[in-house]
Amino acid sequence: MAFRFSSFAFALAALVAAASAQAARAPCRVGLHLERAGVLNYPGTIDGYDADKGAYHVRYDNGGLPEWIAASGMSRSCIATAAPQTGLGAFIGDWEMFVSPTAQYEMRGGDRWLDVGPGAVAPPLSIRPDGTYVWAVGRGKVISGRWRRMSRAEMKYGFKDKVGILLMHGYDGGDWQVTSSGVRASDKRDQLGVERMDLGLSYLATRMH
Repeated sequence: MAFRFSSFAFALAALVAAASAQAARAPCRVGLHLERAGVLNYPGTIDGYDADKGAYHVRYDNGGLPEWIAASGMSRSCIATAAPQTGLGAFIGDWEMFVSPTAQYEMRGGDRWLDVGPGAVAPPLSIRPDGTYVWAVGRGKVISGRWRRMSRAEMKYGFKDKVGILLMHGYDGGDWQVTSSGVRASDKRDQLGVERMDLGLSYLATRMH
């Protein structure tokens, strides 16, 4: 019985600590200095904000390259205002594709090593407003197909709070989920996550100029 109480007390203390941390964070705003920001948690100052994209421009104290950070990436720094809910129009356009790094184990001299590939540029994807898409998959091969909006129930785990579309019968014959992935840090161009429904393969798509 004492064990159960201790577990409950521990969980309650964790919730209180999380709530206190949330309350201690200030709303994100231009001019706010952050103790940590970005992937590397460097201190910096917000010096720009794009309300349409829900993105904050952060200039780092160490003189590193400034970058745009989506509201979702500011959760450890301040209370951010997210972009308006993504509509289907946000997916329309031409997109550069980049295949995410892949990880695999290799045997080297009798030891097992985790090898992570660098990723690579992939052929482009065009999503059209008439419900069709064109996906150049390399070596002169082009796939033309249809897309539709996904229901929340069919979204992949971890994406059920997002708006997504499904590229039907796409690359390698699979169906591909497409969701917003914020903006590119260097130039604030829109980005999409393109995930195969039945495998772990994913692409990062960046809107072409």
